[in-house]
Amino acid sequence: MLPQKIRKLGETNEMADVKFIVEGEIFSAHRTVLVARSAVFKAELSNCMANREEVIRVEDMQASVFKLLLEFMYTDNLPDEASFKTIQCLMVAANRYALEALVATCQQRLLTNLTIDKAVDYLIFAHQHGFSKMKRQCIEFMLEGDTFRLAVCLKYVRMVVNYPSILTEIKEVANEFKSRV
Repeated sequence: MLPQKIRKLGETNEMADVKFIVEGEIFSAHRTVLVARSAVFKAELSNCMANREEVIRVEDMQASVFKLLLEFMYTDNLPDEASFKTIQCLMVAANRYALEALVATCQQRLLTNLTIDKAVDYLIFAHQHGFSKMKRQCIEFMLEGDTFRLAVCLKYVRMVVNYPSILTEIKEVANEFKSRV
């Protein structure tokens, strides 16, 4: 857990020295916290200082997701009520800013209540965004479960048609499973 005083800074924005605009919403933060947590923020903030930019625009991200990203940087916590879709967006944002702890937290949250039906969606998501560890865990889950149910699942059929390379990975993991047994 981060020290309580750092958490407090995030809540009050006292002495904040950098501003971000995301979807028209302004967020204040502390350079030292951002730089300490993310090499990407360090590079971005160094570049902005060199160009004397006072406000940094963040494109291709929802304001609500950026808010959660900043909150995590100050607290190491992810709200329990965050939706599946929000967590997916947050995981992509965390990857963008090289926040490995947040990527891992999002991944753990998504995989906690994994079902056959969700496994296909999560596998496609992981494949699209290059989350190899999550992809592997989804494939292993699918192989451990009732594979007949999976084979007749319409989502699975669509996945194989739209992402044929995933089938190759499933076969590789299945062969590893066979050799362990």
